[in-house]
Amino acid sequence: MRRKDFPVTIHRQRKHEAEQAIKDLEERGFVLIFPLTELKSDGKTFTRDSYNRKIFVENTENSCWIAKMRKVEEA
Repeated sequence: MRRKDFPVTIHRQRKHEAEQAIKDLEERGFVLIFPLTELKSDGKTFTRDSYNRKIFVENTENSCWIAKMRKVEEA
């Protein structure tokens, strides 16, 4: 049996998409329990040359917007 107070995690690449998802869930009776936060991660991209050596290509940067919501039970 599923718990009623199970939190819902929202993951979106763009802030306005995350805000829209939060707004939609709030209309359906959810409350925000963890604020909208941007998580960033950095990395590097490599390729291989003809001798199978790693060659650095570029630095990469990714970001993700995360929020947690929970359903409000009406008793």
